[in-house]
Amino acid sequence: MAYKKFDDPNTKVDQSKMKTYASPMEYMRRALQGVANRVLGGTEGTSSSPVTAGCADGSTGGIQIVNQIAVVIDGAQGTCIGQDNLKMTAGTMASNSVAKFLVATGTGTSGTVIGPGNVVSKADYTTAALAAAAAKLPDLPDGYCAIGYATFNTPTASAVVLSSCGLLSTAGTVTYADLICMPYSL
Repeated sequence: MAYKKFDDPNTKVDQSKMKTYASPMEYMRRALQGVANRVLGGTEGTSSSPVTAGCADGSTGGIQIVNQIAVVIDGAQGTCIGQDNLKMTAGTMASNSVAKFLVATGTGTSGTVIGPGNVVSKADYTTAALAAAAAKLPDLPDGYCAIGYATFNTPTASAVVLSSCGLLSTAGTVTYADLICMPYSL
């Protein structure tokens, strides 16, 4: 019998956007890949202090990767250059909702925005923080390294069209987190 942990998200969260795995082994492979593909730090060698991507609002829209970083993807070292105005997946997020978008890089690329993982209605929770905790990151694609994520809260009264939203902070509230390794369950 499965038990619910005290901090498990409420079951009323729509999980339809989440991937259904063909086998349990694929789930474990993706989890191990998320931990093994990681940010090393800066490009000055391994003796320097860790440098993170510095995810932030893009100068004219989308998300920005401020710092050039070194990464390990599938056992091979690579780099991710700084990039401005990475666009999010086109679509519309409903008003009064929250979702997480993954910022990732492939070998020799400048990064991409993946997501949302699932869109959570803030009306189902007593606080926006609880709704944000229920929002999940999308799966990390094969051959990519997670370098950060954005938690995006839409305004209470209006939906947001993601393909044309410009600066995320003017379309709602956004917070950024930089990652060293992909969190197994965030």
